[in-house]
Amino acid sequence: MLAASDTVVRSLHLIGAAVWVGGMVMLALAVGAARRTVAEPQRIELFRALGRRFLVVGGIAMLVLIATGTDMAADRLGPWGDLTDTDYGERLLAKLGVVAIVIGLTLFHSLVQGPALSRLRAQALERPGDEELERLIRRKAARAGMVSAVNLLATITVLVLAARLVTG
Repeated sequence: MLAASDTVVRSLHLIGAAVWVGGMVMLALAVGAARRTVAEPQRIELFRALGRRFLVVGGIAMLVLIATGTDMAADRLGPWGDLTDTDYGERLLAKLGVVAIVIGLTLFHSLVQGPALSRLRAQALERPGDEELERLIRRKAARAGMVSAVNLLATITVLVLAARLVTG
């Protein structure tokens, strides 16, 4: 039977994962809906607001995941060598590698791609009919969409790897 503190740590870990994954899915749905229903000037502001809010909420969720995951791993592992000498440690290292990819992709999208697209879209409002700018926006938006899709797949991979940690 789990101690109360272990139950709290695991619950916080699951809540953090739900916020992270649910936030990513909700952002994808909101972006898709906004593209079809919200005019460009308002959509730029909406995307900026959504991105900034998820960066804060998702960042807090990720910090909770890191803190609680560290606590849970410390309960299962002894010395550092257990990360490479045990099945659990090897599975944990695989999960941590994918988590690092998720964090990197999220930061790249949030701090580089998103702001760059917002700036380009704002420029397009001032230069209607600029076909070269429109092509650039489409190309960069497609790349941002690919990064987001890979990030979502990596996040799902983290969930699968987490299940493998528990089930062996």
